[in-house]
Amino acid sequence: MAILYTVVVIFFVLAAGLLVYLVLSQEPKQGAGDLMGGSTDLFSARGVTGGLYRITVALGIIFAVLAFVLGHIPR
Repeated sequence: MAILYTVVVIFFVLAAGLLVYLVLSQEPKQGAGDLMGGSTDLFSARGVTGGLYRITVALGIIFAVLAFVLGHIPR
């Protein structure tokens, strides 16, 4: 069981690092829609940014699942 725990921790740390990298590499949306009360569509990602957005969402789900698994594996 110790080997399984170690492998899951390694994947968890890799997923966390990659998730941070992907979030920081995305371009911020332009405009001050939030400040002026305008509506900006949060989920309208296009082009390369759309691909990064989808990968980020998938990696976030993987991160959450690994966190759940880590919480239930006995050490």
